Amino acid sequence: MKKLWIPFLGLVVVCCTEETRLQSVTGYRERLAVEAVLTDQADRPQRVVLTRTVPYFSDADIPAVSGARVTVSVDEETVPFQEVEAGVYVAPAGFYGEEGKSYHLCIEVPEEAVYEADAVMPERGFRLDAVDYAYAGDKSMGLDSLWTLGIWGKDLEITSYYYVTKAVNGLYFPFEMSDVIDDLYFNGREVAGFPIGALLQTEEFRKHYGDCCKYLETGDVVTFEAWTLDKGYYDFLMSLMLNGAMGAIPLFSPQPSNAPTNIRGGDAVGYFAACPVSAASITVDDPLRPTYRQ
Repeated sequence: MKKLWIPFLGLVVVCCTEETRLQSVTGYRERLAVEAVLTDQADRPQRVVLTRTVPYFSDADIPAVSGARVTVSVDEETVPFQEVEAGVYVAPAGFYGEEGKSYHLCIEVPEEAVYEADAVMPERGFRLDAVDYAYAGDKSMGLDSLWTLGIWGKDLEITSYYYVTKAVNGLYFPFEMSDVIDDLYFNGREVAGFPIGALLQTEEFRKHYGDCCKYLETGDVVTFEAWTLDKGYYDFLMSLMLNGAMGAIPLFSPQPSNAPTNIRGGDAVGYFAACPVSAASITVDDPLRPTYRQ
């Protein structure tokens, strides 16, 4: 009989105790942050907000940019924006955007750079006729109370993108509690009582965001708004949401490292957009009403 030789495989584990030093290069550089949106709402201030970016883990206040020269040009007219508080620049009363018109934003920051951007206000994509509320119960999903909102109207037969938000007594929900959507599933259709959103009420939300998250009472005015966006602004807002608390859509898809921008001329982030707004309001008569009115 032949002998069977089986080689022996040894595994040696070596533990190192030598000190290792890691270096991290953040590469952070401060940028101008631009928040500039024109609407077609004549009774709403048109404004541009200028701030500086801060490092991701910084707990410092966001610095405002004062002393800039901000103008918006349309139809060979240049409209100056006045600084009403640190970093907030507002157009003269009576100035607002109009569908189909082109707008040019110019921001001159002394001893820094001149920043520019262009925007065209798209055609309104949704006709909003009415909004209603229905009480959906309390102590559910960790909420003190919950109301659903239904809308009536028609989506026009063009591909549209929307920013949808709501307000209670003129106090709007923050960006992170609003939605950015397209009309893929209801393009060109009438909608009747479509459950488009909800009003959330918890003491924690109310302390953090204010009375937009209050418990509804008789006499409160609830407003729903749909802002029609151009594709570039939709992509910008979606990138903000994907980089925030909402997570990626589709699930597990990679998040963008930087939001797109249409600001040019210097090192800047943000976006300049022009958006028509469809809005409808309702006055609360019975906060505990369980269904929409027909």
